[in-house]
Amino acid sequence: MPQLVDWPARMKEVAAFVGLGQNELDIIESTRELILARGEEITAAVYDHFLQFQETRRFFLDEDSVVDDDRLERRKHSLLRWLRGSLDFKIDEDYPVRLLATGIVHSHPPSHRAHMGSVPSKYMIGSMSFLQTALADIFQEEIPDRKDAHQASIAWNKMLMVQLDILQAGYINETPTAATENAPPIPDSEQGPTSTRK
Repeated sequence: MPQLVDWPARMKEVAAFVGLGQNELDIIESTRELILARGEEITAAVYDHFLQFQETRRFFLDEDSVVDDDRLERRKHSLLRWLRGSLDFKIDEDYPVRLLATGIVHSHPPSHRAHMGSVPSKYMIGSMSFLQTALADIFQEEIPDRKDAHQASIAWNKMLMVQLDILQAGYINETPTAATENAPPIPDSEQGPTSTRK
């Protein structure tokens, strides 16, 4: 029988594991004006990067193997909407389900582009890496205090990894081996700030 997944609980667990807390969300919120101002530049760079590689470029070609500008603009708009929405990241009943749906659409293409096959998950991972680098560069350019710029990069990296876990779940059907015993408790002296105490 398929195992039902509590996606909000999973997202909360991963957020705790990577150390994404309210402090990081506040830092992300502090970058709102900058992200909104340079969002189109960021998304354009992502798709320019896609077009440089044969295996990703093909998803944006028409029947004559020419870049379909309309399709490309729609995809840029979707990515920009997601990027802006990430400023309001929160763990609720809706957010992880929308991310999962996005992953499923990429891994199970709709009928009108089924002939192209799935978008390989490695490019989903690579896209996140590209975004992380682009954001880090922008924060270094635009945020005067180097420590603040570094903290902004860290906060965004954590949040993007939490999202990537759910996006990848649209590709991966995990069938984990059940543990035969509970994990032993962590000694108080070794517990970090993100550890969960029983």
